Amino acid sequence: MQHPPSVYDLLAAQVPVAVQSLVLALAIVLLLSYYVRRDIARSDDIIPDGRVTLRNFIELLLEGIANLGRDVMGEQWMKYMPLVGTLGAFILISNLMGLVPGLGGPTSELDTNLAWALIAVFVAEGVCIREHGLMGWLKHFVAGPVWIWPLVFPLEFLSHLIRVGSLTVRLTANMFADHTLLAIFLTFPIVQFFVPWTVMGLGLFVAFVQAFIFTFLTMSYIGQALEDAH
Repeated sequence: MQHPPSVYDLLAAQVPVAVQSLVLALAIVLLLSYYVRRDIARSDDIIPDGRVTLRNFIELLLEGIANLGRDVMGEQWMKYMPLVGTLGAFILISNLMGLVPGLGGPTSELDTNLAWALIAVFVAEGVCIREHGLMGWLKHFVAGPVWIWPLVFPLEFLSHLIRVGSLTVRLTANMFADHTLLAIFLTFPIVQFFVPWTVMGLGLFVAFVQAFIFTFLTMSYIGQALEDAH
């Protein structure tokens, strides 16, 4: 099957496609942020318009993430919302880019998702060390009586390392499968005007769900790191 034309083909020989798509996703996030920030600065009303606008939609998403972050991360949720919000916005935009024929998003690349997963997990572990110290961080890997600690510690430590693989594989597998399915249907002349719309709707749902899951798990890891070890 011939690979469909892509906007990245022009510079593919000089710049890897993964880098191109990542830079494009960054540019889109920055442009959307600038547009919403400018719209807020120009508006005299605190209450947004009754009609549906891009600003209202983004504010609705951010409000939902903020409320979730307050519940999951506790009193210090505002300190980590810039990271969580930026990570969620990047992943959502990247997922949506993959639904555009000939465009493609960085979430289809394993190395990109691995980098985001490493950021999420290592930030959570760093938060734990900063809040509770090295000994307090180590206490998160043990539970129960002292005599069982040698058995529990490696299992708990491994479970924290598995978080990186879990975040990476979940996002990569779902987005790659969804984008590949859409690309396959677009190659069939007869069904390409009917079936892709169904696949596109499913892909839109998957894009939001996977961005939410990644963001929620990141907040959950940080929230667990902020808690005292028992």
